[in-house]
Amino acid sequence: MSKSEETDLNLLISSLSSKVYNSFKRSLNTKSENTTKLKLLETIRRKKDFEKDFFIKKHKLSPLKFNTLKFDLFQELIDHLKVSEEKYSDINLFKKLVELEVLLKNALYTKAKRKLSNLKKIASEKCNFEICCLLQKKAVEFRLFNYEKGTNSFKEGVAELDKYIQLSKNLSSYKLLAEEICELHYQFLDKRIKNRDTLLNYNKTPLLQDINNAKSVLSIYFFYRAKSLIHMGNNDFNEGKRYSFLAYEHLDQNPSKYRDDFLLKFKALNNYLDSSMNLMETTPFEKIHPELLKLINENKHKFNVITKSFTTIANDCLVLNYLWIKKDIDRFLHIIPEIKKNYDLHNEMTGPNFSVEVLLFIARMYFLNGMLKEANHYCVMISEKKTNPASLIISCGNILRIMIQHDLGDHQLISYLIHTSKYFLKSNERLFNLERSILNGLHKIKPYFSDSQKSQLFKELYLEINEKLDKSEDSILDKKIGILEWLKSKI
Repeated sequence: MSKSEETDLNLLISSLSSKVYNSFKRSLNTKSENTTKLKLLETIRRKKDFEKDFFIKKHKLSPLKFNTLKFDLFQELIDHLKVSEEKYSDINLFKKLVELEVLLKNALYTKAKRKLSNLKKIASEKCNFEICCLLQKKAVEFRLFNYEKGTNSFKEGVAELDKYIQLSKNLSSYKLLAEEICELHYQFLDKRIKNRDTLLNYNKTPLLQDINNAKSVLSIYFFYRAKSLIHMGNNDFNEGKRYSFLAYEHLDQNPSKYRDDFLLKFKALNNYLDSSMNLMETTPFEKIHPELLKLINENKHKFNVITKSFTTIANDCLVLNYLWIKKDIDRFLHIIPEIKKNYDLHNEMTGPNFSVEVLLFIARMYFLNGMLKEANHYCVMISEKKTNPASLIISCGNILRIMIQHDLGDHQLISYLIHTSKYFLKSNERLFNLERSILNGLHKIKPYFSDSQKSQLFKELYLEINEKLDKSEDSILDKKIGILEWLKSKI
């Protein structure tokens, strides 16, 4: 068994943004003794499966020399990453904090006050109130305010420190709340779930009672984000859409050169478009998606591997969702090679919901085009994601797979799939009357029945499901896999 850290260098190199990679590569190029080290860097970056033995043999290295080379490259890369090229990064702010302490320890108070003021301005606009606290603590510790005009300057400095502490607590509370809701909302995505009060009760928390409780630019953003996720988890997509756009609009109207809002803006626009298409709207996508692509293109030079993976898969989900609503098979067949490539490269580095959603969206487009074996392949992949929190998507994949088996005429597997689907739905508290009727109705249709018998059973099931959908609080299942349209086609 290989050591758990043996692939750390490979992972680190593959995660670098192109900007950082090129910068580090230039730094190695300046030293003649780094020739082999540079070759190792380039080989790992270029090849997904690095062949260690081949590299050792090609460059005439002993195993010990190779391990030393690898260790040195890793350490140099870590040191390089400690020096951020982003002028207002947190790393650079911490370095400036150290510089401030040097000035204070050497009684250079005039320079220290100037640096303190500048750093607090940057950190405040970044909404990095933890750094504001550290800066202000240093000023208090060294009694910097005793050197300013006014009799109460020290007390004012302490009061300002308390203000930063409260702002930090406020932002941390909103961030944590939004993350809790984000994690939880994947388990719902359906108005019919009995215990959905677990999610909806978050609306009653004091933080979400009044937007004035949010005390900073980013606290307000996370207020809107939390609200949007609660409504999206409850499939209240009109409100989810509204709050998502408010989140985006708020950041757009409160920019700062010191703060990088890309990922926050992307998530807000993604949720806005996702909510729109769950309402079966396509105009918002046609209007806003170009803005989303522009946002990606303007920022992709600084993406690390996680950001690149997330934005790629999330965007692919949006595009596939749009093509499903438009029933645009030609466009799907044109882009599917790239979608598959993206999934293979990025699915392990993105959120579990996006990973399984893109599988469902590929499967249903293949199904729409009558490419049943291809559709079934992706449904099988969905069924293997048993621990994925997005249980709605897995439920849809299971039912779609049964529909595919009917069209394939492979009835031997249908009884088993219906049994396992019921078990999964029941285990996840999703075996609602609608799903039970679909599964029971499909189970009744036997391969030895005549065409007219099958048609009659499909007709009865269509009428039953149509009536249930009319009465249901939620038609999300039909929107996701088009069960009603498929049943109608069988009559």
